[in-house]
Amino acid sequence: MKKKLFINGEWVKSEQYAELFSPYSEEKIAEIPQASEEQVDAAIHAAYNKREVMAELTVYERVEILEKLVCLLKVNRLKTAQIISMEASKPLKLSLGEVERTIEAYKFAAEEEKRIHSEIISLDHAKKGADRLGYTLREPMGVVAAIAPFNFPMNLVAHKVGPAIAAGNTIVLKPASQTPLSAFFLAELLKEAEMPKGAFNVVTGNGRLVEDRLITNNKVSMVTFIGSPEVGIGVRNKVDLNKAALELDSNAGLTIDEEAYLEGTLPKCVIGIFSNQRQVRISSQRKYIHESLLHTA
Repeated sequence: MKKKLFINGEWVKSEQYAELFSPYSEEKIAEIPQASEEQVDAAIHAAYNKREVMAELTVYERVEILEKLVCLLKVNRLKTAQIISMEASKPLKLSLGEVERTIEAYKFAAEEEKRIHSEIISLDHAKKGADRLGYTLREPMGVVAAIAPFNFPMNLVAHKVGPAIAAGNTIVLKPASQTPLSAFFLAELLKEAEMPKGAFNVVTGNGRLVEDRLITNNKVSMVTFIGSPEVGIGVRNKVDLNKAALELDSNAGLTIDEEAYLEGTLPKCVIGIFSNQRQVRISSQRKYIHESLLHTA
């Protein structure tokens, strides 16, 4: 299965491809295009050219795109979960759970779109403010470069794509190298949901090449990144902090107080420790338990 880049609403071949293997079975599952600098620039250019088109969509039109996407994900729930399982080696049960969370994320974005309106305030608290009004006007930022992780390839992409669409931005998505198939499938669904041509693009390939091109291009208005602190620091150093949203790995602690119901709490502790083979940013890393709950022989 030879995949293509998704640029300006079209599927585009690349000169170079990399084989993608299942982490579980080690079988080859796809050939992934390795975008050149010119192709990354073309994706950014397409998004830049369509930023006014997205900005001029009405609230109703943006919500309609998101609601269509939600419906398509529901119809393709099993297929979407199978893609996640194939590339990320998640049990199908967990992949189906991720699809449900993905659907919720896009629904939340659609609902929030109806609430991110402008504000009008009275200025009469100032001496010369009688009969005067001030207002804030929310405007899209423009091109959003979304750099996604591998552990939740549909849900965490939704955390970037959903709000970007709701706010009227265009998007260039760089999925993780191990889990690009979910991103390609999302492109298919958004095309079917009638996302404006060029407003959503997917580029895959060498992480340093693609990400550096996205981070340093002055047509990109905002970079949103989920991943390790080391890479996040690199992103921060290359882009103005006002244009970067970084969600980095945490150092999560868990406290069990004296009123905790242990029979219900402990199984959740195990899930918090070992879920997704510990490949979770909020994986529980240390525990504090009230001394009254400790039993000695």
